[in-house]
Amino acid sequence: MYHFNYLLILSLFTGLSNTRPARPPKEKLSWIVQKSSSLSINGRTNINHFSCGVAQYGETDTITLQYEGCRGRTSGIPLNGVLHINIGDFDCRNRTMTGEFKKTLLYKQYPQLKIIFLNLERVPLFGAQPETLKGQVFIEIAGVSKQFELDYKSNREDPETVQLTGSRQLCFSDFGLQPPQKMGGLVRVNETLDVRFMLSLRRIE
Repeated sequence: MYHFNYLLILSLFTGLSNTRPARPPKEKLSWIVQKSSSLSINGRTNINHFSCGVAQYGETDTITLQYEGCRGRTSGIPLNGVLHINIGDFDCRNRTMTGEFKKTLLYKQYPQLKIIFLNLERVPLFGAQPETLKGQVFIEIAGVSKQFELDYKSNREDPETVQLTGSRQLCFSDFGLQPPQKMGGLVRVNETLDVRFMLSLRRIE
C-alpha cells in the first residue's frame, strides 16, 4: 500500500510539473543598420557595364523581425523597417554617368530610394554558414512604389552582428522611367538593372 501511494503522489507531481506553462519565446528581434552597409545598382550600356552605388549607409534605421502578433496584409514572418538611400550619394565612377543616373531617378523631386520590408518566408538561423531565403518588400523610386520578392542570403558575423544581403532585377519602366542616355544618345543604358544591398545589422535590446 505504501508503495502504491508513493507512486500515486509521484505521478500527480509529475503531471502538475508538465502542465506548467513554457517560458514564452521572445516576440521580436531588432537590429540597427550599420554604416558599413552598402547598396549598388548594376547595369549595362550598348558599350560596357556600369555600377552606381552607395558605399556607406548614412541613416540610423532599424529593422525588426516580428515572431508573433497581427500579421496584417503580409504572410510569412513579418519584417519591419525601411531603408532610406540618398540618391544624391550615388557614385557611378563616371561624372557624366552619375549626373545622368541621378537625373533619371528624379532625385531633386524624390531625393531618396526606399526599400520597405514586409516579410521573410521563415525565421533565419543566422548561423556561421550562409543561408538562402526569400522575402517581400516595397521598393519606392521617383515617387512610385511597387512590391517585389527578393532573394536573400543571411549569416552571422559575430554574436551581436548579422549580415543580410538581398538582390533583385528591376526595370526602369517598373517606375515609369526612361533609361538615361549620354553623349547625344550615342551611349544608351539597357532597361534592366540588378539591385543589390548588403546590410550589416547589429542587435539592439
